[in-house]
Amino acid sequence: MTMPIHFETYGKGTHDIVVCNGLSQSTANWRGIARHFPQFRWILFDARGHGKSLVRKRPYCLDDHVEDLHFVLNHVELQGKPLVMGFSHGARVALRAAANHANWFSGLVLVSCGSVMNARRRAFVNSWEQCLKIGGVRAMAWASLPSIVGNKILEKFPDLEFLIRGSVSRNHEEGLLAMFEGMATYPPPKEDAVRVTLPTLILHGGEDPLVLENDVHNFTNWIEGSTARTFHDCGHTLPLEEPGRFMEAIEHFMNDHVRS
Repeated sequence: MTMPIHFETYGKGTHDIVVCNGLSQSTANWRGIARHFPQFRWILFDARGHGKSLVRKRPYCLDDHVEDLHFVLNHVELQGKPLVMGFSHGARVALRAAANHANWFSGLVLVSCGSVMNARRRAFVNSWEQCLKIGGVRAMAWASLPSIVGNKILEKFPDLEFLIRGSVSRNHEEGLLAMFEGMATYPPPKEDAVRVTLPTLILHGGEDPLVLENDVHNFTNWIEGSTARTFHDCGHTLPLEEPGRFMEAIEHFMNDHVRS
């Protein structure tokens, strides 16, 4: 039987971390971190319409992604309540899941997550969607590259075509269109953030053009007891730019605030 949502597990640790990917990402973006830090058990999955997961009927609403997360949790033998970590768009999914289903998780990590749809962020998202409609996945990948991919990754891979090929290989035009259509219906993040009761860590890259310091301040104000850290020399893709420091922050948070 074909699984509607593709998922993979890595590591042999006693605490599970389930990762909600960003827009246009797949499990391929997180395998390196998962393999390098086997002291945790990592649960990775492709959002609907991404990677190896099935393309579904458009649009994809926020609660559709939460249902897919629940599907994955129901098909993995959990060792306890997992930590839910979301990156960028995946952070919005994780935020919704944590607000509505706190009993599923031991804690929440929001990485590179916007708090409001301001004019600049709306312009970014709209430009990516229009490039997708005009030129397909490849055009969208080129248009989004300078803003989504941090400078440290760009310096590491001077052959930008390599990064573009990776994005094209793991995405479907139909799935991305469904994502953009659904995103237009999402409620403001504040509506969910103020209802979060889980221990929460907010991580942000100081060079991120998409997520600003004000977004971090908003989340720490909305989520009682939350903590935050800014990586001043990183961009939007801070987990991939500085995986060691990223995981130090995760481990410190888990040791101080999260129980299995």
